[in-house]
Formats: sequence, C-alpha cells, structure tokens
Amino acid sequence: MASDLNILFAVSELAGVAKTGGLADVAAALGPWMKKLGHDVRVIMPAYRQALAVLSTVVVGTGEVSVGHGSRFGFAIRQGEFAGVTVYLIEHNDYFDRGGLYNHGGDGFADNSQRFAFFCKAALRACQILQFRPDIVHGHDWQSALLGYYLKIHEADNAFFSNTRTVLTIHNGAYQQHTPAALLDALGIDHRWFNRDFFEDHGQINLLKGGIAFADKITTVSPRYAEELQTDLGSHGLAHTIGQRRQDFCGILNGCDYQEWNPQTDPYLPAHYSLQDLSGKVVCKQALQQRLNLPLATDKPLYGLVSRLTEQKGFSCLIPALWHFLHNDVQVVLQGSGDAQIAAELNHLANAFQDKCRFIEAYDNSLAHLIEAGADFFLMPSLFEPCGLNQMYSMKYGTLPIVRAVGGLVDSVKCFESGVESANGFMFGPAQWQRLLLCLNQSKDVYADNKTMSRLIHNAMSESFTWEQSAQDYLAVYRAA
Repeated sequence: MASDLNILFAVSELAGVAKTGGLADVAAALGPWMKKLGHDVRVIMPAYRQALAVLSTVVVGTGEVSVGHGSRFGFAIRQGEFAGVTVYLIEHNDYFDRGGLYNHGGDGFADNSQRFAFFCKAALRACQILQFRPDIVHGHDWQSALLGYYLKIHEADNAFFSNTRTVLTIHNGAYQQHTPAALLDALGIDHRWFNRDFFEDHGQINLLKGGIAFADKITTVSPRYAEELQTDLGSHGLAHTIGQRRQDFCGILNGCDYQEWNPQTDPYLPAHYSLQDLSGKVVCKQALQQRLNLPLATDKPLYGLVSRLTEQKGFSCLIPALWHFLHNDVQVVLQGSGDAQIAAELNHLANAFQDKCRFIEAYDNSLAHLIEAGADFFLMPSLFEPCGLNQMYSMKYGTLPIVRAVGGLVDSVKCFESGVESANGFMFGPAQWQRLLLCLNQSKDVYADNKTMSRLIHNAMSESFTWEQSAQDYLAVYRAA
C-alpha cells in the first residue's frame, strides 16, 4: 500500500454540518488530521435537509444504484468543503429530505435500514463516478456497516475496488439496527449470510453485527470499551461476533477538540482563565449562579451535568443519590433533554430544592460551556460510556469529573482513590446510588481541603487528549488492513 492513502469516511453525521452525537465529532476531527498527515481524505454523507442548509455545495455527478433485487434509485452527488476537507453529499430527496436525521420527534423512521443501505451503495458508486479509488473506506456505526458486505460480496469482481479495505468503528454498540428478515432481499443480503455468525439475530437482521463480520478491521472509541464489548455483560449481545474477530479489533481513545473547548479562548465565557491564573474560573462560577438565579456563593461546591436524558447516562443512580446529597450545603446544575420521565423526575428534584438545584430541560451550547467552566465538579455516572467527551472537556476547565468506572471514563479519569499525586477526578464502581453518594460526599470533603483540591485541579488541567495521537492510532489500523 502506498505511503499516502486515499481514505473515504462514510458517515451518517458530521459535527458542524449535521449532528446528533459523538460520531459526528469523530468524523469532523479525524478527517483534517489525516489530511495533515499527508493523506487524501474525503467525507461522504447523506444530503440531509439540515446539511444542505449549512454546507454550500455544487452538483458534481449523478448516478443510480440497485440495492437489492428491485428498483434502481437515482441520486446526485453534491460537493462542498468543511474544515479543509472535501465533503460529498448523496442527494436523494425521498430518503434524506426530512426533518430529522434518523427520526422526527419520535421513534426512528420505519425505512431507516433501507435508507442507509442505499447510502452505502451510493457511496461506493460515487467513488467510481468521481474516479476516487479508496485504499480505505472507514464506516461508522450501523448506518454504514453494510459497506464491508457490499464490497466483499456485491463488488467482489469489480477491479476498481480490488485494493480497497474497510474499517468499521463502533461508537455505541447499543445501537445495532435490528430489522425484519423479510427485508433481506430489499437490502441485498443473500440468504446464506443470514445465520448466527453474520446477520441473523433472534430471527431478525442485525446490521451492525453483519458489518462487524465483514469489515477488514473493527475499532471502537476506547481501549476499555473494546474490552467490555468482548464480555457478555458489556457487549449488548455482540460478544460472540466480536470474539470471532478479536484479532482485527481494537479500541482507540477519542481525542478532544481543544479549539472549541479551551477556557483560555472560549467565546461563551465571561472571563478566561488558565492553569497559571484561575481567577477567571471564579468569575464563571458567579456568572453561572447569577444566570440561573442561584445564591452567589463561591465557597459552596457546585456540581454540573450536561447530558442526554437517557437510561445509559446513569440517572437511575444519580437521581436517588441527589435526593440525599442535596441536603448538604451544595449547589447542583443539570442541563439536558430526552426521556420525558427522566425530565419529570429532575424537575421534581429541582422544585424540592429550589434554593440549591436547577434543571434546564434543553440543550443550550452557551450554557453547556458555562457549566463546564463554572462548576467545581462534573457528573457522569454512566451505566456504560464507550468513550465520553465531557470528562475531557471538564478536566481542561479545571472541573473535576465524577464518573462510573466504565469504558472511556476509565481510560481518561484517574481516580482519587489511586492517590492525590496523580488523581484528576472521582470514580465509583457498581451502578448503585449509594456508591455514587459516597463518591459525592468524598468530593465535598476534598473541596473543603484547598491543598488537595488545588492538586487535583492542576492534574486535571494538565491532561491532554489530542486527536493527533488518535489519528496516528487509526493510521496504524489502516496500514494493518
């Protein structure tokens, strides 16, 4: 393989263009780094209504594909540029001109499997139309999991792709896209591959499972999560499939975008600060208290959370723990949207402790930045967390993370129990509210100890999780493929 690679990122979202989660951040950060390392990297994604509204593009080609045994689907290829990287949008209005990426105010679109099967086929056809011959096609999550299958089976005799290899990154193994077996033909999946080792899962098609089986290399977003995905408890049912591919599987910790998340330059903060001068952090804490109408008190520990409201994020532990913890002289600020039941419980909690707790049911980016800067501690009691980014943001802002010992949280947070000299946060093990409460009380005691608190803040702000290292690690996977 040549020293300079042709790399195609086939993604369902891209931060700054269309985003719902961490997949978008990886796609947006990794491309520019691969380009800096001298490779020809291009991104291809669906032409969502949201993407077309943000990205300026021109049509550079048209084509059509047949996904299964049936109709052919036409599409246009739009080209734009984002962060110095060429971006192609696959335009097909029936599938992508919708109000949301995967859903619109409810459950996922009923035809999501067909939508993204079409996207995978169209992405490969676009390469041929544009005469871009990829050495590596890097897919992400179930939305592009079929790329490996289509290349190995549908394009097996196509000389254009004879040297193309695939990498599939699992950002969250809980999302696998199960779909009825009746769609095998519509998705172009030969019935011989509908078995336990490939696409079959309790009588249904499992797109992510089949994608793992057919990719040349598989990665996930932290070393610890890679270990968890090989266990019955932490694999979301994928342990058998991943176990068969153990030699081709690894975890690479995500990097952090310090251009956006940096207290020295953050445009959302009322005052900037650094490890050498923390005075601005006090200003940010007061600004947060003032914005949310909390008592102005720099001597009280302030705990923050910015999260999607989902079961995964550990609210079953957090809410009962806070009912006890808020009887202390502390303040808690919670921001998030999602599950209506969780939101109702958080509203109930905030109403019960009106002098010390606030819940903001929304995602407000400026407030998220202010919480990261103004809080003393950041709450991430996740039941599972493939990588996590907020703990990385928090550390750079001198806000000590309180996390559960799972996934990328283990790979990035050094627990206070391990010793003050290296600690940069707090960690608890079993998913029990009593364990979290002990951790919260421990952090409150540390807050009262200025010397220890200062040491932990110094350790946290000294951490650096760069995309440059992650890019080098991905490059090693590409070479191995």
